[in-house]
Amino acid sequence: MENGKKKIWICLITVVLAAVVIGLLYYMSTPQESGGEGFLIRGEEVSGYVL
Repeated sequence: MENGKKKIWICLITVVLAAVVIGLLYYMSTPQESGGEGFLIRGEEVSGYVL
């Protein structure tokens, strides 16, 4: 019984660590946007086209 619980905990820890590593790799691989306003706010030239 104790051996089965130990295997389950090892498996769960492995899955969580793999998810964290994959998430970090995905976060590092996405291109970073320059500027602090965000990607939906572009600037004054956009507001000139709005009626």
